[in-house]
Amino acid sequence: MTIDCQGNNNKVKQQLLTYLENNKHRMNYRTYQEKGLLIGSGSIESANKQIIQARLKKSGQRWTPKGLQQVANLRVAYHSRRWELVKNAIKKAA
Repeated sequence: MTIDCQGNNNKVKQQLLTYLENNKHRMNYRTYQEKGLLIGSGSIESANKQIIQARLKKSGQRWTPKGLQQVANLRVAYHSRRWELVKNAIKKAA
């Protein structure tokens, strides 16, 4: 959802309130912290930089959307220690 910050002030407030109401079930930060889960975006941003961008943004590279997604999936599987799943899928397909 995008919030129109240029529009009527009451409309912006209503959009924000609606967004918060529709997503309050996702905002249980205390519960997430008690379970030892991360609530910040830093680890996700770091993983994106290290796993995705490091490989896909090298000089001179060009990707189709399909090729980019396939390489990204492989890198995520590898860095998630799920490479055996990839190897098993390849064996099944062969």
